[in-house]
Amino acid sequence: MIHQEEVDYGTGQKKLGIYLLGLVSCSLLTLLSFWVVMSERLAKWEIFVIIYLSALVQFFVQLICFLRLNTQTEQGRNNVISFVFTAVILTSLFIGSLWIMWNLNYNMQH
Repeated sequence: MIHQEEVDYGTGQKKLGIYLLGLVSCSLLTLLSFWVVMSERLAKWEIFVIIYLSALVQFFVQLICFLRLNTQTEQGRNNVISFVFTAVILTSLFIGSLWIMWNLNYNMQH
């Protein structure tokens, strides 16, 4: 009988509990954002801050619970490093593009 080793993708064990935690967390964060907008009890800047922070927390919940991004194994650490590198490159492209567009706009007007 041939023994096949399982490939380590660095995602850890699949457990129903972590998926349910992610589902409930994301649902609550979405409902929080919806309630803040619909209640009209806060100032616009407060609503913006709550929605932004809710989206940021939801992003990390999805990374951890659904994509299972972790540092428990060597492959998992490589996945985190790849993710951070991608985020740095995309941020650099975004900020660089905004900088170029601002400079072009400024130079065209003067």
